[in-house]
Amino acid sequence: MKYRPAVITAAASVALLAGTPAAGAAEGGLDSLPACTDVSTAYGDYAQRDLKASLEITADELAPGGGWTPAKGTLTNLGRRDLPEVEVRAYPWIQTEDPEYQDMSKFVKVEMRAQDGTWQPVNGTGAVVSTPLPSGQTLAYDLRIRVIKDVPAGFGGSEFNFMGTFADVYHFPDTGKEVECTADAIGYDVFHTPRPSTPKPTPSSARPTPSASQGSSTPTATPTSAHPTASPSTTASASASASASPTSTTSAAPVPVPAPSSADGELAATGGSDATLPLAAAAGGLAVLGAGAVAFARRRRG
Repeated sequence: MKYRPAVITAAASVALLAGTPAAGAAEGGLDSLPACTDVSTAYGDYAQRDLKASLEITADELAPGGGWTPAKGTLTNLGRRDLPEVEVRAYPWIQTEDPEYQDMSKFVKVEMRAQDGTWQPVNGTGAVVSTPLPSGQTLAYDLRIRVIKDVPAGFGGSEFNFMGTFADVYHFPDTGKEVECTADAIGYDVFHTPRPSTPKPTPSSARPTPSASQGSSTPTATPTSAHPTASPSTTASASASASASPTSTTSAAPVPVPAPSSADGELAATGGSDATLPLAAAAGGLAVLGAGAVAFARRRRG
């Protein structure tokens, strides 16, 4: 449940439009009467059902320093009796203990359109209009609000109340005594105010580019000069092994070399190879062929 601030309760009535005095009301007007909720505090059974109030702001967000935002307030008499006088108030407020926000009229400005079409400021400290409201009828009010530019950094929005007040009578249930008092009907809406945001520093897009001399932190599959490279003299098996594993770090197998002959003309057991046997046979064949050619030459001379 929303309650009006104390400054509204204690404020004097400032009527812009003349209205019919309430029947039986005190000479000082509605503000001279106690609130019906205060009179019935001991019982807590008071609830008015005659007046209904509503409010609608056309925007949910009001930027500081922005223009006027329209709003519409209405009062409807739901009871069977005419209300000879209804006072209207409109004000922003925040339910907080912070004294900086006790008087929201410093930050939120409100105006109401008068019957002549002009806009009248509403300072939130009293009634802006007082008029009768017959049974079953509705009164509509044009308002506009805006937020000033220089608001506190912590201000994030406010509630906006539109209230109608009329004279009523409370009947004490134990004694039957009647006390004239005032009853309220409150319609409200809320709006938000975007808080100024501090721009974040944009990180620099310039980043150091590693040069060719700098080592890369990510290993690559490209073989380096430290890896073995197959030479032309490498056998077919050695070449195939080197090309199949380019990242291998083992050294290439040495090419077999004929070992020196032993004293009896045979190859050493540790250095011999089957590949030397065809070479020796070929050399012997060439020697026999050479000897035959010499013998043939000598026969022709003889």
